[in-house]
Amino acid sequence: MPRAQSTSATGAGTERRRSGAESSRKMLHLLLAFNERQHTRSAAELAQALDMPLSSVYRYLSVLRDTGMIEDVAPGEYRLTWLFVGLARAARAAGDTLESIARPVLDSVAAAGGETALLVKRVGWSAMCIDRVESPHPVRLQFDPGQPMTLHRGSAARVLLASMPAAERRGYLESVTDLAPAEREQIESDVDTVARTGWVESFGEVDEGIWGASALIRRQGEPLAAIGVAGPLFRLQQADRTRVIALLVSGAAEISTALEKGEPPTL
Repeated sequence: MPRAQSTSATGAGTERRRSGAESSRKMLHLLLAFNERQHTRSAAELAQALDMPLSSVYRYLSVLRDTGMIEDVAPGEYRLTWLFVGLARAARAAGDTLESIARPVLDSVAAAGGETALLVKRVGWSAMCIDRVESPHPVRLQFDPGQPMTLHRGSAARVLLASMPAAERRGYLESVTDLAPAEREQIESDVDTVARTGWVESFGEVDEGIWGASALIRRQGEPLAAIGVAGPLFRLQQADRTRVIALLVSGAAEISTALEKGEPPTL
């Protein structure tokens, strides 16, 4: 008879798998730290941005360089290679109907609300802006297309976090070491708010002085993305914010309905 595996051996195997998964996740976060504005980054910058030991960053960069994903541009500075152009073309060729369907609504919300409109999806344990329409009065925001952000700050991220399955949401929150008790209470409150109204708002959570509101987009009843608006609080009085929220709730419903039909909404 085969000998039963000891509990300690099983535990060690599970721990190794967890460690491997965590390392893979960190390496992917390192790749996602590059974007259009920060296309060239030093190892020290990456270590600070990702809160990683410099030795770990160099180790991950070495693996990525060996696989052709990263290249040196100067001593200690790195950039993505042209390999990602092919990956971007593959993503575009796959044709995400969400972006094409949502774009007319984003345009309409930005024009009617007078502020920047965003389309945000959850990618693993990050929120990522996948489309953005600037307001007539552009304002600097951290939600740049393709830039991963945390799931617990900002209205769009919190809408997506609140709509996650409870076990997955708990797992994410347990991984956030700097979450203040007040923030945790707000997130738990968001779960009920999103279930009841489908939207949340935020005040200065990602960018100082910026108000944001976002509504949940669903496909066949399942959470898919968030449509949001962000703008300076000094330009948005209570009546303005109420009007923008109504635009978002209506826009999210239009996109959700259009996704069911597979065609852009009639505006």
